[in-house]
Amino acid sequence: MTGTYVLLLHLDNDSTITVGRLGTFDFPAGWYTYVGSAFGAGGLLGRIKHHLQPTDRPHWHIDYLRQLAPVQEIWLSPDTERREADWVDLMVDIPGAVALVEGFGASDTTKETHLFYFDVKPSLEDFAVGVRARFPHAPVLRAFGPD
Repeated sequence: MTGTYVLLLHLDNDSTITVGRLGTFDFPAGWYTYVGSAFGAGGLLGRIKHHLQPTDRPHWHIDYLRQLAPVQEIWLSPDTERREADWVDLMVDIPGAVALVEGFGASDTTKETHLFYFDVKPSLEDFAVGVRARFPHAPVLRAFGPD
């Protein structure tokens, strides 16, 4: 199964993190959303499994942040269409979204970043309204997180 997903992470304390070759950045305490997609081997299940496991050897930009900010929720939409760029646009529209690190998770896209900071926890329900308005038949599910 392939599709698009959002990781919702929480960073307890202000932190300075080196994100591979991208550089070293200050990350304020708060909530972060990371928009990704899974169309390769393993699909959504394989990607989610990766993001939920501790990582000693970071592979993607998000792996560096995950070392200090655990994944709290995962929102996803199974789909055969690539909607990652559209979901980035929808994330920007959520009140309070701040793009802090240019190029984060965006090495294979034209978008400025795939990581957004929020001082207040964004909700799946608010995000899903935007997805459904743009893609009426696309389900948006909470695959991991509180019930």
